[in-house]
Amino acid sequence: MALVAIIISSYVAITLPISEQGIPFTAQSLVVFICAAFLSPKEIAVTLCLYILLGITGLPVFAEGTSGWSKLTGASGGFLWGFLVCGVMISQSYKKNHGLLSVIVTMILATIILFICGLGQLTVKFGFDKAVEYGLTPFWKMGLLKAFLAASVVFFTNSILNRDKKVRS
Repeated sequence: MALVAIIISSYVAITLPISEQGIPFTAQSLVVFICAAFLSPKEIAVTLCLYILLGITGLPVFAEGTSGWSKLTGASGGFLWGFLVCGVMISQSYKKNHGLLSVIVTMILATIILFICGLGQLTVKFGFDKAVEYGLTPFWKMGLLKAFLAASVVFFTNSILNRDKKVRS
């Protein structure tokens, strides 16, 4: 189910005309972050590895229905690998901490890690200034917004699930 949600989220995109090809802003990180909180580290790792594998084999699962090895080694590849790193980190952290503040901090840290992964690959390909221009400047505000939204969804969903468990007991 998480894999399907992540694939669908890759199609929820707005392309910003920042470069010649444009840069897609998707709902993927939001959905990856939410799924990671509710899956074990192993489950989210397998889910995201399968997602990446499906994409590099040619199925249109990456942003805006793209695919191929070139996506993983290209400009957006660091963000794809970053999903895996962030997903496991969120899953491990969320199993220990369920308070709203700790969930918000986890999601913000995951957003920072995602940007570091993405900017790392962009820097290798285009240099640091272009990496910041294309990979951070247009997206950091929305990245933080998605982190807060993911934290809210996770916290309140967990609160409802725990409340329902107590009522049934």
